[in-house]
Amino acid sequence: MMHQVLILICLAVSGMVTAESETESAILKRLEATERLVQNLFDEVASLKAQDQIHKEQIVGLKKQLHWQRQRNSYLGKLNRLSTSKLKTGPVEDSLPVSIRNPDHVETKHDAQVNRIRRAENETPVAFFAKMDKNLEHAGIHQNIIFETVVTNVGNGYHSHVGTFIAPVSGTYAFSATLLSFYHVNAHVAFVKNGQLITTMFVSGGEAGYDTTSQTIVLQLQKGDDVVVQNKELDKSFYGTGQGTFSGFLLFEDFSKSKCRWKMK
Repeated sequence: MMHQVLILICLAVSGMVTAESETESAILKRLEATERLVQNLFDEVASLKAQDQIHKEQIVGLKKQLHWQRQRNSYLGKLNRLSTSKLKTGPVEDSLPVSIRNPDHVETKHDAQVNRIRRAENETPVAFFAKMDKNLEHAGIHQNIIFETVVTNVGNGYHSHVGTFIAPVSGTYAFSATLLSFYHVNAHVAFVKNGQLITTMFVSGGEAGYDTTSQTIVLQLQKGDDVVVQNKELDKSFYGTGQGTFSGFLLFEDFSKSKCRWKMK
């Protein structure tokens, strides 16, 4: 009888120990599941914060682009009003080439020589050269790169406040730009005409430490067309200290785009 009682007591104690162990195991599992849930929530919050920061930076870039676009439109409006106020009217028939006054006329060598002399006398001189003395940091997408120090500006076609060249006359122009990236910064920049991408340049400072890029292009422009150098990616930086340059000049003027162009005295 005593042996049976002892056996029953041992079985009862063993059952209590097993139940307690199972309870602790269940609690530990619930705690682990809760910790995983909390960690997932923290990860999701961190991801949302990163996305929010990206959106804020994009908004800043778009605001800068809107600011430069408004300044560009303002300068275009001023240039148009200035051109209109200086427009002169009067008899200009004699100043036009013979081929324009009389389409049926066959140009002779003498006529060609006269036209070349007339072109040389009436050709509008246009040339500019500007450099970037201040570093450009954290530039936004489509932000104009400002070359604020003007060295040469014959014809006043370059507008340093917005980094834009506006063609004072129709013709064929040559442009050149050079840029130096910040340390370990990769970036794309571009020549842009009237808001349209023309060419792209790339600096690969991420691999080389520092990198410079340059490009020369030739464009046919109508009077009032604008050309700028723009940053094409978010949060890019370029060195100033005269190492970034933007220049251009008129190769030859297109007189055919103006019906009554004549030399202003």
